[in-house]
Amino acid sequence: MKRTILFSIGMAFTAICFSQMDTVKVKVADPNAEAQKFYNSGTNNFANKNFTAALTDFNAAITMLPDFEKAYYNRGLTRFEMADIKGAIEDYNKSISLNASADNSYFSRGQARYSAGDKNGAMEDYSKTISINPGHAQAYYYRGGIKFENTEYKSSVEDFDMAIKMKPDYAYAYNDRGSAKRQLEDYKGAVEDYSKAVVANPNLAFLNTNLGSARRKTGDFKGAIVAFDQAIAIKPDHIAYNNRGSAKFDAGDYKGAIDDFTMALKMKNDYAFAYNNRAAAKLKLKDYKGCIDDCSTAISNNPQYGFAYLNRGIAKEMLRDNDGACRDWEKASSLGVNAGKSYSQDCSK
Repeated sequence: MKRTILFSIGMAFTAICFSQMDTVKVKVADPNAEAQKFYNSGTNNFANKNFTAALTDFNAAITMLPDFEKAYYNRGLTRFEMADIKGAIEDYNKSISLNASADNSYFSRGQARYSAGDKNGAMEDYSKTISINPGHAQAYYYRGGIKFENTEYKSSVEDFDMAIKMKPDYAYAYNDRGSAKRQLEDYKGAVEDYSKAVVANPNLAFLNTNLGSARRKTGDFKGAIVAFDQAIAIKPDHIAYNNRGSAKFDAGDYKGAIDDFTMALKMKNDYAFAYNNRAAAKLKLKDYKGCIDDCSTAISNNPQYGFAYLNRGIAKEMLRDNDGACRDWEKASSLGVNAGKSYSQDCSK
């Protein structure tokens, strides 16, 4: 009996020990870790252009961690992609308040402000980005772009210089620096920059179009045609055909020019420039009626197109319609075409 009792007590003691060891402990989630999970999911959704899902993820991350600076920045990027410019700016503001050295937040706020039409605000943000990170190529590039729009061409060249210094293969910066030099009538410099842009990115048709236009300005019509050929091979459009036609016109290939202007009109049938240019080529080939028809169509598409009135007046004169010629020249003169004033002086005699 005693042994039995002792055994029973021992069993009871053992049971009590096991009961203590099996106590359940509640695991508390780490809010930082959970916020990071939502943040990572948001960045993945953003990269895959699932912007609605990304926005939901960043909202959750910020709810769990209200001072999550990177989440505000990335939510700003997401809102910008969703055309919520005001919301994007608010998020960039919050990011900057949490991290005054957040150069990309200043840059992205600059992009948003520019989209909202606030060029001055964008300029301030690009400049602040540069002050924090002097190697930020895009900030120099976009600040240069605003200066270009403001006709500050020399200053814009300086910014494009810096963008290229930071990113030597920056095709867009070479292109825009070329355009600024072209505005400054540095056509040789423009050709050099457009050529470098083409080397940096051979697949952008507009780079070749710009190169062709700059070569035409230097009198290199053959080189211009080659550049326009390349632009058309990459992406045929009415501008490239029109510009190649202009280069052929300058080179004396009037039939070839007409073919290109006709192609431009097939792609854009209300393209007044191409109608007037084709009219000029027809005038050279003494197709005066055809010239008048094209000029009239150009005018119907753009009633303020002075050069179309000028060319139509010349063709009318060749067909002995002197009164009609004088009316067109006077109209051209009233629209600011100096040659129209010169031609119309004979009308009073």
